[in-house]
Amino acid sequence: MKAFMFPGQGAQRVGMGEGLFEAFPQLVAEADAVLGYSIAQLCLEGPMDRLTRTQFTQPALYVVNALTYLRHVREAGERPDFVLGHSVSEYVALFAAGAVDFASGLSMVARRGALMGGASGGGMAAVIGLDADGIAAVIDRNGLRDVFAANYNTPRQIVVSGRREAVVAAEPLFREAGASHYVVLPVSGAFHTPYMEAARTAFAEHLASLTFKAPEIPVISNVTARPHEAGTLRERMIEQITAPVRWAESIRYLLAKGVTFADVTELGPAGSAVVKPMVKRTELEAGPLDASLLAREEADAAAAARIVEPELETARKASDETPSPRLNGHASFRFSPENLGSRAFCEAFGLEYPYVAGAMYQGIASVALVERMARAGLLGFFGAGGLPMAEVERAILRLRDVLPEGAPYGINFIAHVNRPHLEDELTDLLIRHGVGIIEASAFMEVTPALVRYRAAGLEDQGGGRIAARNRIIAKVSRPDVASQFLAPAPERLLSKLLASGAITADEANLLRQVPMADAICVEADSGGHTDQGMPFALIPAVLKVRDEAQACFAKFGPIFVGSGGGIGTPEAAAAVFMLGADFIVTGSVNQCTVEAGTSDAVKDLLEGINVHDTAYAPSGEMFELGAKVQVLKKGLFFPARAEKLVSLYRQHESLEEIEAKLRQQIEERYFRRSFDEVFRDVAMSYPASEIERAERSPRHRMGLVFRRYFKDTTTWALAGDLDHKVDFQVHCGPALGAFNQRVEGSELASWRARHADVIAARLLEGAADVLGRRLSVMIGGGGRTR
Repeated sequence: MKAFMFPGQGAQRVGMGEGLFEAFPQLVAEADAVLGYSIAQLCLEGPMDRLTRTQFTQPALYVVNALTYLRHVREAGERPDFVLGHSVSEYVALFAAGAVDFASGLSMVARRGALMGGASGGGMAAVIGLDADGIAAVIDRNGLRDVFAANYNTPRQIVVSGRREAVVAAEPLFREAGASHYVVLPVSGAFHTPYMEAARTAFAEHLASLTFKAPEIPVISNVTARPHEAGTLRERMIEQITAPVRWAESIRYLLAKGVTFADVTELGPAGSAVVKPMVKRTELEAGPLDASLLAREEADAAAAARIVEPELETARKASDETPSPRLNGHASFRFSPENLGSRAFCEAFGLEYPYVAGAMYQGIASVALVERMARAGLLGFFGAGGLPMAEVERAILRLRDVLPEGAPYGINFIAHVNRPHLEDELTDLLIRHGVGIIEASAFMEVTPALVRYRAAGLEDQGGGRIAARNRIIAKVSRPDVASQFLAPAPERLLSKLLASGAITADEANLLRQVPMADAICVEADSGGHTDQGMPFALIPAVLKVRDEAQACFAKFGPIFVGSGGGIGTPEAAAAVFMLGADFIVTGSVNQCTVEAGTSDAVKDLLEGINVHDTAYAPSGEMFELGAKVQVLKKGLFFPARAEKLVSLYRQHESLEEIEAKLRQQIEERYFRRSFDEVFRDVAMSYPASEIERAERSPRHRMGLVFRRYFKDTTTWALAGDLDHKVDFQVHCGPALGAFNQRVEGSELASWRARHADVIAARLLEGAADVLGRRLSVMIGGGGRTR
């Protein structure tokens, strides 16, 4: 049993590939055409500082490793039984297995390298002497939410990755836990962590136009540590950017299949072996995977295949032999909005229908919008994000004044990773005024402020029942984050809050018996900040998490799962209800209503858009990490100008490095004033410490100046400043374009006739009708009624 391994980043050196390039001139020419530069010159001559930059390292390693493989096959005449590559070199393994051709694989790697090379603010460190459980314990015990295990190279040699300052600061914590070495690596990206989500999303778009074939040789996946399946190849290679590299388990899998150290050949740049020594260390530190466990895995997979194939064949024959039902579109099954979603959800939150208007920041989801929803028996969240606390308080007081007792309403509670005091201030405000529902958004983990809010509303009702007066709907885009909200408050947070007197012992005891959230909103691709998730993948995954959690909380009421993002038509609403959603959440469609707290100028623009009139642009708050927002692009320069500023930020160390003519154009067209004037204005709104840092760091100064453009573009849009119309930043998803097309020519064509509750009724009634008609057609009911 032979295995070929390909090393990843770290194996590069100037001079690598000597003797290879002249042996494969046609492939080298293909590489140069794909890359736009001479790959031979880069590898043979460097310079090293260029060769070690991710956007150049990854294509260079792919070419050298792939050509080394071809030369080995040509000279030795042997073929492997397995292939695997570390991180970027998994693409070399796919090439060796025939899953991609040389040029396509290089195109993928070049795009991957460019996206990962654009990341900044990240860091990685090699930790030696701790196993996976030990690493996880250090991270959990110390609340290191910015540090992740990224590369499991051997059972006791693991690379951690995350925000650079956090990675550097974590060294004493890992050494105290028993690590013998802690080596910070010379990288600028938090590779194989959630910080690479923006790169993953952009990479997915690139892969959409490229093709994978079924591998001719088993390729061990970095993500699963098992052979790739042809049907999920694309998905796994996208996931690989943010998922940890399970290299040690991949080796243990090979050992269990009978591969020995002597059977392994490392194919990469000439010199010291990089990945083959990990085989021996893994063999010594852990040995092969349990053979019986592996056998059960493979038996289960084979059994599933035997079951599925006959079922598919039976279904095909039945389809061939059975006459098609009469497709007359007649709704023989009658549904109404009351049939949709979960009645238990409606009862729990005091609603007529399972419909929620999600928060839009800076009060776009206004008091008027929330009031209109509440009076219709629907739930709306006030858009508190980005507003001063005094303004949020005024909104709460206004809602209490205008709404009848018990009418449903909620307040958005947005995460502030770098400014947790804002979360504490909002929690104090919510508790003081008795706000009973919040929408927790942008959280990657549960925070002390959320625990305090939850604790203040818990009540032991006797008879083994616990009720929550303060209810949380957590908006998440990942099942692992949903798991945190569907678990009790973390014990480490309870200990700290108890020690500080922020919660009582009784409250801590109740918190241990309930989940942190009453409901999860699965956030798919949406306006504003987006992970571009697909509801068809996310909802079933989160429902599984919910079902497992529900079984753990016998003393607590039902836990609900809803869906938001992309819902602008009855068909979209019907689809997520069919997937099992208990409720739906709309956003973009409500921004183009009378009640929305944005300018008429913005609403005029939104009224005429189609589904293709939005784009992804850098996030003003987190552009250094590659975060994206979905915005309106039709008739606006903002998306292109935002991308340009971020590109300049990545390419230059200071404003002064920008070419003089380009700098003048940006000052005149984007800001309409000089960079120096912008910075003087910025200096008046930031703490003195931040400005002092900017004076010391030209790059930080550049970041503050560019960030001001993002702030101004939002301000101009909200105010309807027509002098800056082309620069409006308007968060919006394609759901609104779909809704516009749906109501074209009707009484709702103009936004001046649109109200949030009217849109809700239109979507719910339409969804009920769609479900009735679709079910009738599928069953072929003809004219029977239910």
